Parts: sequence; structure tokens; C-alpha cells
Amino acid sequence: MSILVVGVLLFLSRSFIIGQMLVRVTSYSVNSSYSDAVRICKKILFLDPGNKQAWTSLGYAYMDLSQTDNAIAAFERVLSLDPEDKGAASFELAQAYYAKGDFAKAIESFERVRSAGPRAAALLDADILKYRHGTLGFRSLNSMQTLLGFLLDCYKKTGNNVKAVEIQKEYDSFKNKHSRILF
Repeated sequence: MSILVVGVLLFLSRSFIIGQMLVRVTSYSVNSSYSDAVRICKKILFLDPGNKQAWTSLGYAYMDLSQTDNAIAAFERVLSLDPEDKGAASFELAQAYYAKGDFAKAIESFERVRSAGPRAAALLDADILKYRHGTLGFRSLNSMQTLLGFLLDCYKKTGNNVKAVEIQKEYDSFKNKHSRILF
């Protein structure tokens, strides 16, 4: 009987336990203890294999450890759980593909984020700050400009000059608009 009671209590407190573990992941990431963040993410995913936040955090930790292939697998898992994702997972997946030199796949992921339209910048900045805390978050601010810069470079590297010109105009417009807001 006591085993049943303990089992029920563990089941009921599962969300709380996972939430506390995600706080630990954030703490480890802020302190550059990325291997510890990976370890805790894997424990969370053992308890809740469909936890999008744990998969995203795992992808970030792998990126910070320069384990691009593992990061790609984690971010692709996020997209399998949420095919409509147009935030951090898609952005980071694009950056991972970019780092590997797979510009066609990088374009696909960058365009997924860009397809959010006027909401893309706010969605992306909010999502990045959700997973990247402290200085890691602030280095990612102005992420839409960063996205457009990477996308522009991808189109240039793949020889798609028509899209490169289109993205260059959007990049310049976004940069000018952002500069007016800041100054």
C-alpha cells in the first residue's frame, strides 16, 4: 500500500520536479556548466520524453559544447514535437546547419522563423531570452537582424542572388528601423 501511495505522490509531483530540474538547467547554463545542463536535460527527458523546453535547452547546451550534430538532433526533435515552431528551436537549428556549411537546410530553418512575419522579431527575442538567461540572452538580442544577416549570407553562398537582394533590402529596412528605435 505504501508503494502505491509513494507512486501516486511521485506522479502528482512530477510537474513540480521537472520544473525544478529546468531551473537547475538554466542555472548550469548561466554558469557555463553545459555538461551538467545536458545531464539534467537527459534526466528530464527520461521522465517526460515530450518536454519541448528540455529538448530546446538540451540543444542549446550542445551548441555551447560545440556538439553541433547532437544539437541538430535535439532541435529537430523539438520540431517533431511542434512542427509550427517559429522561434528559438528553428533559429538555433538554422545556426547549427549554417555552422556545418549546410546552407540549404539553414535557409529552410531561417525562413521558417521569418515566415512568422511582423511577429517574428518579438517571438524570436522572447523565445531566446526564455532559454538564454543573463549575458547569454542579451548577446542574442536583436536576433531578427542576426537572422536576416545569416539568411543573406546563405543565399549568397548558394548563389541565389535574387533572394539575396530581397533579403538585403529587408535587412537594411529592419536595421534602419531598429536604429531609429534605439537612438
